Amino acid sequence: MRRLPIIPTLVVAAALAAMIALGIWQLRRAEWKESLLASYRANAGSPALYGLPAALPIDALAFRRAHVLCRVTTKPIQLGGVNQRGQTGFRNIVGCALIDRRVIMADLGWSAINARPGAPEIGQRIEADGRIIPDDVLAKRVLGKTPGATPLLLVLDGAVPGFSPSVPPSIETIPNNHRGYAGQWFLFAGVALVIYILALRRRRSDAMRR
Repeated sequence: MRRLPIIPTLVVAAALAAMIALGIWQLRRAEWKESLLASYRANAGSPALYGLPAALPIDALAFRRAHVLCRVTTKPIQLGGVNQRGQTGFRNIVGCALIDRRVIMADLGWSAINARPGAPEIGQRIEADGRIIPDDVLAKRVLGKTPGATPLLLVLDGAVPGFSPSVPPSIETIPNNHRGYAGQWFLFAGVALVIYILALRRRRSDAMRR
């Protein structure tokens, strides 16, 4: 009986182990994301906060309602978005410094594509109710390396004068594709194993003909 080719078998075994490990890691990521989304849904139904307690981690603040007082620190950055009527336009985002020197972001409201509303000046005080949204990517764009930068966005319930209220991001739009990714890695591992078994059979058949 012919022995398995050592080096190809070791290479395939290592590849299979890596793909299976990645599949298991994605399953664990799926469990983590499901737990995180469940905590966000619980936060959304919690009583509103007055201010943003520094002792609470980002995930505990995410999607909670809050009454916030801050001062504008940047000029507005515009992002594509819709208003509460579903009209396309821009969300207007600024940096906003809290009393404790943390700097969050504030969605001042929505404006039409051709509109040129007057935004609050830097240093102007904003006191408003809104929904707190975590957003690391947007924080890097709006706040950059600002000291005290905190990746939280306050979407105002009532827009500042000249703007219309923006629609806050929904928890349901946060992707959780990890179980699908896990299935793909396990599928790749299965296909690779089948291909290798077929290759071994063909090798054995060729050897018997010689």
